[in-house]
Amino acid sequence: MAIQIHNVNVDVANILNDITDLKEVTPNYPDEVTTFPLAVYQTVRKTFIRNADNEETDTQWTVTIDAFKQQGSLTSIVDEITDAFAHIGFVATVQQANQTGFNRSIITLTAVVDNTSGRVYQAS
Repeated sequence: MAIQIHNVNVDVANILNDITDLKEVTPNYPDEVTTFPLAVYQTVRKTFIRNADNEETDTQWTVTIDAFKQQGSLTSIVDEITDAFAHIGFVATVQQANQTGFNRSIITLTAVVDNTSGRVYQAS
């Protein structure tokens, strides 16, 4: 039976939709940013390990989340997001990128998923 690559996109959407302070969660940038706080996410998948049968047993994932708030601090939202992902094994870096009219934080999360066991781990 072929190894199925775990789809982290589903996990990302579920985690972000569980953050009650976020009013909108989307994988695509809207034409106009009118709803705040907003989280826009994207994922990048890269083969990490293949077995002797050339099946992808481990996949490296990078998740980038742009969090926006019109006024006030994003700290509590960013902390809730990074804590939720840390709980499942992702490591986060956070960059402040405020722009005119709103506050913005860019959260980058990385991990490797073992597709055979479903475990998440970090690899150097």
